[in-house]
Amino acid sequence: MGDNRRIFSEGHVSVLRSLPSSFLSHKANLLSPRQLLELNASILQYLKPILKSEPEIYSILESRLTNHGPHGANDEQITKSIEIPENYLQKKWTTVLRLQRNIQELEMKNKALEGRNKEIVEMLDNEVKANPHCSISKINWIPSFLKSSLRFHTSPITAIAIHSFNPYIVTASQDGMMVIWNLLDLSEPVNQLKNAHSKSINMVTFQKGTSYLISCSSDQFIKVWDLSTPDDVRIPIKSLTGHEHIVSAISSSHKDPNILFSCSRDKTIKVWDLQTGWALRTIDAHSDWVRSIDSSGDYLISCSSDTSIRLTHWPTGTGVGLCLGHKQVVEDVKFIPKNSNEYLDAFLAKTGNKGTLSSEQKTEYSQVGYKYAVSCGRDKLIKIWKLPLPDYNTLNGSPMANSLNPYGECIKEIKGHASWVRCLQIHYNGRYLISSSDDQTIKIWDLSKLDEEEVKPVKSLQGHQSFVNTIAISSPTDDGELSDDKIRCYLVSGGADNVVNVWA
Repeated sequence: MGDNRRIFSEGHVSVLRSLPSSFLSHKANLLSPRQLLELNASILQYLKPILKSEPEIYSILESRLTNHGPHGANDEQITKSIEIPENYLQKKWTTVLRLQRNIQELEMKNKALEGRNKEIVEMLDNEVKANPHCSISKINWIPSFLKSSLRFHTSPITAIAIHSFNPYIVTASQDGMMVIWNLLDLSEPVNQLKNAHSKSINMVTFQKGTSYLISCSSDQFIKVWDLSTPDDVRIPIKSLTGHEHIVSAISSSHKDPNILFSCSRDKTIKVWDLQTGWALRTIDAHSDWVRSIDSSGDYLISCSSDTSIRLTHWPTGTGVGLCLGHKQVVEDVKFIPKNSNEYLDAFLAKTGNKGTLSSEQKTEYSQVGYKYAVSCGRDKLIKIWKLPLPDYNTLNGSPMANSLNPYGECIKEIKGHASWVRCLQIHYNGRYLISSSDDQTIKIWDLSKLDEEEVKPVKSLQGHQSFVNTIAISSPTDDGELSDDKIRCYLVSGGADNVVNVWA
């Protein structure tokens, strides 16, 4: 008994010899004959090296396992002839453990869904009690639970785009890779473009009404891709060059889909004709890195590392407004759509802050196509701005900065994030504002409750283990009146943890 490898005593041998046949008999209700033979063979494979110094023990076990299977005495020859992979029993056991973990994860998700279902039922009950004639609609949907986590990228996620009517999303990362997914089947990508760009992809967006995807990168290129057959995409159909440093962001014109705007670390904004690939205009917009840009009709709004936000009439390149108030780099800025105006107008009316406009002012805001904007930055703040109206040149009628007051007014400052606020999206119903942050959260804010002294998010989503770099929300399939048949309820986020999360 001095040999540590010796695991059986003589008493064990006699016990094995005395085992009844029924102990190792076939359980027809558990295993098929073939499965039982494979099990017996894998057990012998596993024990053979262990019992190398105990040949008598191994011989007894072999005899028992090969003579008490589904075919009786014939099993010895059959069992020995079965070919099984190396370390078969260990691999099967590893699979069992993996399945157990998957079951535990599914049970946790199911518990979370049950909790969410209970919340929804209670909410609907309250809605019905308050308004017996109410109906449930996608228009007021708020993302509330994690539907899928896509772990395919090996680098931080930097950009996401959701097609407005096709079921495709595109995710991009810091290593220059783009991945195309089908929202109806997220089990694996439709396509992957490992070298879409040679450096970080900073933004992707779809051209309105088409299957063209536009990407911009730190490699100074803007590329156009045809995704009409997404699984066949290999190379871009067009590459735009002209920026002299990192291309930070792009925005496709809603007025003319063939017009594209871009901004860069070279401190400029460029206006592009997508049909020809030529830059129509270069605008010296800021004194430092231009971080983000958005468009509305003939106007652009941009933000910069110089902490300012600039309103520009892009056909002339004239600056018509300036918003000052952030203390650090401004990461993102967006025009607030017209369907949000009712909430912001009501807020201003409640606070007595110029909430009532003259008919002339209402007409002017309607003509320029903007009224409010929202920004976020490294000072952890979200700011809502009322933008200034331009003056007009008496000679040629072109817009110019208001000589009396060219500055935008910060009407509300929202605090709630614990770190840099990276990205903003406005819900398609105009009521909710969505923000993502380096504090690993996504927060949803109700614009109808801005009059509260301390604005709190109506929902805070946590699913990333690092900075949430970017978010995208699905848009209605067309610009007409909102209805359930035009809406898909998806919010997609990308983080520095290399994970893409799909929220529903």
